[in-house]
Amino acid sequence: MEARVLGPRERELDATLDAVVELTREVSVTTCRQWAAIHDAVLYARREPEIYVLESPKVSRSKMVEYAERSVVLDLAMRLNVSENMIRGMFHDADMLITRLPRVWEGFAAGEIPCLNARTAADTARALPVDDPAVFEQLDEALADKGARFAPSKFRAAARVLRERLHPVDPVVRHQNAFERRTAHFDPDHDGMGWVSVFTDAVTVLKAQAHADAVATRARRAGDERTLEQLRADAISDLLTGRGTTWEVKAKVTVTVPVTAFTDQPELLQAARTDPGVLDGYGPIDPVTAGRLAAGATSFRRLFTDPIDGAELNLGRTSYKPNAAQREWLRRRYGTCVAPTCNCSAVKSDADHALDWVFDGYTDEDNLGPLHRGHHTIRHKTKIQVDRLPDGRYRWTTPTGFTRDNDPPPF
Repeated sequence: MEARVLGPRERELDATLDAVVELTREVSVTTCRQWAAIHDAVLYARREPEIYVLESPKVSRSKMVEYAERSVVLDLAMRLNVSENMIRGMFHDADMLITRLPRVWEGFAAGEIPCLNARTAADTARALPVDDPAVFEQLDEALADKGARFAPSKFRAAARVLRERLHPVDPVVRHQNAFERRTAHFDPDHDGMGWVSVFTDAVTVLKAQAHADAVATRARRAGDERTLEQLRADAISDLLTGRGTTWEVKAKVTVTVPVTAFTDQPELLQAARTDPGVLDGYGPIDPVTAGRLAAGATSFRRLFTDPIDGAELNLGRTSYKPNAAQREWLRRRYGTCVAPTCNCSAVKSDADHALDWVFDGYTDEDNLGPLHRGHHTIRHKTKIQVDRLPDGRYRWTTPTGFTRDNDPPPF
């Protein structure tokens, strides 16, 4: 077949497409180098835990290594402005590829295997027993070849088939172990919407799908104008919330009142900002949704936007443990843990004394901040310094010289 002669426009576009391919290879190479550097940093902290950890005869060497690893992960997360889980994921992916799948790692480093396929390969290797080098040898050879040729979706399917073929444990036992890990996740999205994700057994998933399909189909045949997708979503939502039943979940509304409403200065009241409704655990919502929640609310509770002198927010030295009013205030003021990269709810966090109680710190609202239990441990067991600033923010300083302030809540 005679080769086609390209015109000027075709040659120009071909050069642009080649540039995209080359840039994509460079992204893989750079990502691999990033994973390798993160891997090196964590291993360095493990070898030299004294960099991060306060030495104490009460702390074992293994605990020092654990605290050092958690500290370097936090250090990196603050520097890169990403979650600590993302740093841990990159470390564990790199470690799995380096130690178990060297051919895949080599292809990744050369830019021949894209990042998504490298991550899938690491996930696949993690799901196999770690005591049989021969199994990993076969897996590495197959994945290195397919990883460079297959698109990510096709590569995931091929990796699942390989895992099933190579896994030495009985499928029934594996399913029982996997079933123990079932969980659910709730993620907010834009415009008052969100996602519910459930990880459970395949039979339950298919039954849920069949139920949603059946409800949607019946409703459409009865003349319902909602789309099938909308009807499926509403069917699942009705089941989860008990909508239309006696056990339907009801809202509790907190009314936020500006302090200026209690002054004799009308101009301040007029200038006070009218904020949107806020749904706990989500964020700002539109007025219609807020009104619907208020209409079905079982109770109302007032909350002042600023503390009032004399309120139960200052306990001084009378009590180490914060009271309910203080915890509510911390939840409203900070929303989440005060670690810069942590999104753990303040409700699930410890109430930490900025000036420690043992050093005569007060249990007052201006000396308290929510800290996730893991970050609470890091603050007290490592050399990472946490200082509360006059404006209520927290400054984190690591032994490696990096400083980062936590961000104020988004609303």
